[in-house]
Amino acid sequence: MKIAVLGCGTVGSGVVDILDEKKELMVKSAGEEISVKYILDIRDFTGSPYESRIVKDIDIIAEDEEIGCVVETMGGVEPAFTFCKKCLSKGKSVVTSNKALVAAKAQELFKTARENNAAFMFEAAVCGGIPVIRTMFSALSANNILSFSGILNGTTNFILTKMIDEKMSFDTALKIAQEKGYAEKDPTADVDGLDAGRKTCILASIAYGSHVYPEEIHTEGIRNITLEDAAYAANAGCRIKLLGKAHKLNNGKIGAIVCPFLVNTSSLISDVNGVYNAISITGDSIGDVLLYGQGAGKEATASAVTGDVMECVRLKKNEKHYFWEEHKDNVLEDYMLYETALFVRGYAKNKEDSLINIREAFGGVRVIEREDAPSNEIAFITGRAAEKELRDILSELRDFAPASVIRMLD
Repeated sequence: MKIAVLGCGTVGSGVVDILDEKKELMVKSAGEEISVKYILDIRDFTGSPYESRIVKDIDIIAEDEEIGCVVETMGGVEPAFTFCKKCLSKGKSVVTSNKALVAAKAQELFKTARENNAAFMFEAAVCGGIPVIRTMFSALSANNILSFSGILNGTTNFILTKMIDEKMSFDTALKIAQEKGYAEKDPTADVDGLDAGRKTCILASIAYGSHVYPEEIHTEGIRNITLEDAAYAANAGCRIKLLGKAHKLNNGKIGAIVCPFLVNTSSLISDVNGVYNAISITGDSIGDVLLYGQGAGKEATASAVTGDVMECVRLKKNEKHYFWEEHKDNVLEDYMLYETALFVRGYAKNKEDSLINIREAFGGVRVIEREDAPSNEIAFITGRAAEKELRDILSELRDFAPASVIRMLD
């Protein structure tokens, strides 16, 4: 099969390199040779091995009957969506690593793929080299997915690891992440949870069968996490992690949220540090499954993309489709109605009086201490209840000013 690659940046060049360097493995695994005929890019790559394959016009690729699969690694929604839809409409399968594209436009691309007997695949869009998409679509397809929670963004996990293990401030840890190339110059998508939010949408769409959009999921980042919070979490036997989480509720709706959680150190996911990702999935038949590995990077992501290309070759004219239903209104429950416990840190005018009021208001709490805390600082963990109920109680406390409120993982 001859393929085209749209975008020759970090991931795109990684895909080209794998296919150029591992031809024998491709034949052995996919059953036939896979070669890159075109690379679409605005640059010329003069003098590089890519130069003779560079094209500037998507129509050259879309109209070439030799091309059976197109790899999109451009990023962003446009022009990636237009290019992918054009190629699918010509019966060419499309493989992408673009989580923004999948989160926003998967439903329309699925429809175009099915109408033209092509495949739309996106293993690398969530957690790079971890095979979570294929696992959920195939290996766990006999299960009702009860819940999943995951560290879906390596940059924020790296920052939190530095803060927790090396007592480093958020700003210092972010600067190191940028120096190492884990975080962009503008880190908004990572540190504000937007990247994890898109990935959570994709996983929730697979798990529960209808399209979930990023704007529907309550999303918080890690900018407000402090060293004080990390110290209290450690003394409570927990670590702070930014998680994407979704679960099926008793009323049939879906609960989904992206935010920092205090995770008990008895949980395997609490030990996932640095730039690594992990996803814990609970099925009604299989129980708990944990997937762990590198969530980003040129090699890991290019490996996942190439795996999808090989799958397209094996399937030929797409004997099976990745697919979920169209978006349904009112499928997601209001996150304030989810049951949770809260970690709260704040300051009191009179610590002893405030502790009495806090215990009475919440019906008992777990108070946490830390070394060198200000004399008026109080930290505690509430019992479980609907978040709205807990927030209402917190807002009514007299002479106590919350500084941090972080959810506890179940």
